[in-house]
Amino acid sequence: METNMNAEIHEELKNKGQILIDAAYEFWKIHQKLCGPRAVVWLEASDGHFVLFTRSEYRQQIMSKVECFSEETPLEEPFVMQEKIKLIS
Repeated sequence: METNMNAEIHEELKNKGQILIDAAYEFWKIHQKLCGPRAVVWLEASDGHFVLFTRSEYRQQIMSKVECFSEETPLEEPFVMQEKIKLIS
């Protein structure tokens, strides 16, 4: 699993991230079964939280369209990244 945060040294992040990936994959499989194939599936909660699930081959293309990720922000600065995300939202 990869993330913009250092999950390798934060066991809780690593565990919760894997749970999120597993749940998203299960959702994606059911979505495909009921709605047909889709390269990208997304969910948005009423509180504004947003989850996008796709294959990794689309990662760079999608992430380059997101302003805060198109900049060269080091992955070691997750809190800077979080603040940029809040500013865009």
